[in-house]
Parts: sequence; C-alpha cells; structure tokens
Amino acid sequence: MKKYFNQSILHISLVFSLALFVQSCTKSMNFSEDYDINWPVPIIKTISPLKDTIGKTITITGEHFDKLTRVTVGNPETEAVVKSATATQIVITIPRNLNAGALTVYTNYKQKGTSSQVFTPIFLDVTVNNWPRKITRGEPIVIGGTNMDMVNEVEIGGSKVTVPAQSGASSSQITIPTIGLVLTDQVTIKITKAKAGINNGTSNLIAVENPSNFFKPEAPIVLFDFESGSNPFVLYSGKTATSGFNTSGAAKGRGAKYFSLQMPGAVAWDGIGEMSYTSAIDLNAFHKPHLTFLVNTRGKDGYMQVEILQGGTKWGMHFKGGNSNFDYNLKTNGWTWVSVELKTDNVEKWGGSGTSFDPKGAIDAINLGFKRGNGDNNDFEINVDQIMITDGPQKPVFNAWDFEDGINPYSGNAINGINQSGITPISGDKYLTVGLANAANWNWTGEIYKSGPIDLTNVNNAYINFWVNTNGKDGFFQFETTQSDVKWGGNLDASDYKVKTTGWKLYSLRLADIGWSKWGGSGTSTGLDPKGKLDYIKLGFSTGNVAGAYEVNIDDIFISDGPMF
Repeated sequence: MKKYFNQSILHISLVFSLALFVQSCTKSMNFSEDYDINWPVPIIKTISPLKDTIGKTITITGEHFDKLTRVTVGNPETEAVVKSATATQIVITIPRNLNAGALTVYTNYKQKGTSSQVFTPIFLDVTVNNWPRKITRGEPIVIGGTNMDMVNEVEIGGSKVTVPAQSGASSSQITIPTIGLVLTDQVTIKITKAKAGINNGTSNLIAVENPSNFFKPEAPIVLFDFESGSNPFVLYSGKTATSGFNTSGAAKGRGAKYFSLQMPGAVAWDGIGEMSYTSAIDLNAFHKPHLTFLVNTRGKDGYMQVEILQGGTKWGMHFKGGNSNFDYNLKTNGWTWVSVELKTDNVEKWGGSGTSFDPKGAIDAINLGFKRGNGDNNDFEINVDQIMITDGPQKPVFNAWDFEDGINPYSGNAINGINQSGITPISGDKYLTVGLANAANWNWTGEIYKSGPIDLTNVNNAYINFWVNTNGKDGFFQFETTQSDVKWGGNLDASDYKVKTTGWKLYSLRLADIGWSKWGGSGTSTGLDPKGKLDYIKLGFSTGNVAGAYEVNIDDIFISDGPMF
C-alpha cells in the first residue's frame, strides 16, 4: 500500500512538472500581454516632414523599432506601406486616403508607440477625363480621370451623393451608385466636393435610360479559352477517349486553339470526364450573368452539364429546350454560340444544405461534366471554345460576314483580299484586308455590301459587332443603310475619325448610340429606328482623317441582341 502511494505521488509530480514545462514553452513561443517581462516600447522622437503630399515618404526616427509589424497614420488610423525599417528609423509611403493625425508604430511584442507630433497630408487635384455616355437608372456609373479617389461628393441631376471611401479604389476612376435617385431623361453630373482642387468637374447633358432598355455590361469572366495550351480535361477512370486541342479537324473557333473530345461507342448519359474552374468568381456587379461558349459537334452527338458550387451547395444546369435551343444534346454542324442565363429556374439542386441559388453571388467553382446525353449516334464528339461568364447573352441575330467561305465581298480601288496582311486570324481562318500605301483623308476607297431586309423589330438592344486590326497603321470606316426611304450614315466609334491597333480589338457598337447622319433619301424620319427594319448594311472603307499608310483587317461582322463579347 505504501509503495503504491509513493508511485502515485511520483506520477502526479511528473504530470504537474510536465504541465509547467509545456506552459513555459507555450509562453516563450507566443508574445502575450500577460508577460511579466518589460518588452521594449517603441519610442517615436521625430517625424519628417510634418506636412507633405500623398504618395511621398515620411521618415520616422526613434528607438525600439525592431520586430516592427505595421505603421499607421492619422485619425482614424490608416495603415501605411513600409519602404524600409531599422531599429531606429522607418520610412513609409503617405497613404492616399487619410486624415491628419499622429503616427503609431506597432511591434511583434504587442507594444506600440505614438508620436506627439501630428502629420498633415496635402492632397492632389482631381481632373475628370471621362464622363459616362449613358446613365441607366438604378445602375452604378463610372467617372474616370486622375486622382478620382480624392472626390468626396458628386451631384447627379441635382441630387447630391456622398462618395464613400472606395476599398482598393484606383485613382483613375470612381463608381457612384444611383439606386434611389429620381433622374430625368437628361442630367448633368458635377463634382461638388473633393480633398483638393477640381478640374473639368461638370459634364455635358447625359442621356438617362431605364434598365429594361439598356445596361453597360461588365467585362466577361473567361473560364477557359485554351490558348495557354494546358489541357484542363480529366478523363474518368475506365474510359477510353481522345482529348486535346484542334484534334477533330474542325475549323478554328476563336483564337488558335479549341478543346476537342471524341469517344467512339459512347453510351447515353454515361460520364466521360470533366474540367473544373476552381478560382472564386464574384458576380455582384453583373446585371444578367450568362454561361456562354462556342460549340461545334460536326453533326455528331455531344453534350456537357454544368455544376456550380456556391456556399457548399452544388447546383446543376442542363442545356434543354426550356433554357436554350438544344434538348440535352449540343448537336451542331458548325461553330454556334450557346448562352444560358444563370438564374434560379435554370438550375437544380444537386447536393448540400443551401436553399436557394444566388445568380449574382459568389461562386466557389464551376465544373463541366462531359457525357453523350440524348441522341442516337454512339460516336461522341464535342469541340468547345471561349467558355466564359458574360453580362448578358451572346446572341447574334444577323451574320453579315465572317469570310470563312473565302469569297472577297470588297468592291473598290484599294488593295484588298482575304488574309492579305499576314497577321494571325482571330476567328476561324479568314479575314478581310483593305489597305492603301499612301491614303488621302476622307477617300471612300470602296465598300462591302450585304442585302436585307434586316428585321430588328424583335431585337431588344441591337448592336453591330466586328473585330478590327489595323496592324499598327491607321484605319477607319463608315456604316451605311436605308430605312423608310432615308439613307443613314454613321462612323466607326473613334473620336478623331481614325483608329489604330497593334492587335485584334472587338468593337460592339449599340445602334442607338451611333451618331447617324441623314445622307439622303425622300423619307421624313428624323432618326434611325434601332428596332425597325434595315434594307441593307454597307461598310464603306473611308479613310477618315488618315493621311499616309491606311490598313483595315476586319472579321466577324454581326448584328446582335446585346453586345458580343
């Protein structure tokens, strides 16, 4: 009994000692406020200068700056970027948005030191360079310029709006909400308060439209364009299929590469493989998010399904008669745009605890599962390209020219032909080249013409779209059409009547925004109706303000409902 008692005491003593040891080790590894050691407190002796312009530097001298974690400036405290630091001197960059106040130095000992001196910032003047062309009621507007993060207040059509501090805002633009503002059909925007001076602070009259008629789409989020050459496809275990880039023999989609998947003897609704996009996607600023892509099955049966992970819940989307032109089989005989809105009645719950899908919320991942779906052709094939989320549908309604037939529609006296410039095509394999070695300005060199009628009565928001590449030279062209016995002319959207690119650029011009001028005819209409009927569409290769080398390479001229992306 005595022996057992002594062993128990020894065991308890060891446990207690071990606990003290662990506690001691824990304390020594993590600095804490309950220390009984007098850790050094940083002391700020001087700050220089006491007043200077944002973006410049402040030098802080003092003691005990080792184990520095951060430095703040002003009241309330604004964290500054530390450019260099020693135990006795710190150099920081003055933040762009701050108030006057003291400086505080924080160290890893959970100690801090605050200056007795106060720093006063000098702010930069605001210069507005870019007012919005249109305002959509309820939608945010963007104003561009220099030092725009200095703006405190704007006035829109007489209503004053306080500009909140914009998290991570670029100095080149600010975004202003219009929700709740009562706006007439034309308004003026004015910068009414800023931290410094204001240049060009009042806009001209800007048209205001309802959101049902118009919105400026956000830039698309490209999930896969395959141009990197990295194949994201994962074949399911036990399946035999061929995947890769441009392996089917189909003409190119957009760019140099498209994804191909082929499997002889595919069984209906049997999964073949998948590709996943796992980066977070924020659709908060989108108006009407759509999943959009190019597909070509070359007349065979091909299909894929979409799985969307949002907040731990899986939502699935099919391509079927209710939300697309397909019925569980993406069967096409050429490249076709598919664009399906991400909305609650287009998805179904596949797993998880969530109760509703938020089409404008954050998406954690998107998975594309490839399977045959419906159909009677066991030789599965699908080619896809440009898989993206677009703000609105990709909806071409009139294909004027894509030049893939190799026929040159140009009539005129300029140098012209298919693929004459030697640049790489952007869409498919062919484009049109028109050029002059020594152009005189405002010379209508020739034209391409497509007859109609082009019926836009059921098109909500008509755009004309095209790719342009001037190959580093200057280019320009004009549009012409007739409607109700009036000939209308409009210009390529270029402020100085010429455009210059060193690569392909996609233009999407809203018909209602093109500055149409009356070029002739006996009709009495005062403006082109973008929801009417056009008798034809003509592109005239006018040189505009170009004097010298003139070149235009152009491709994929479409009229669409909403912009192309």
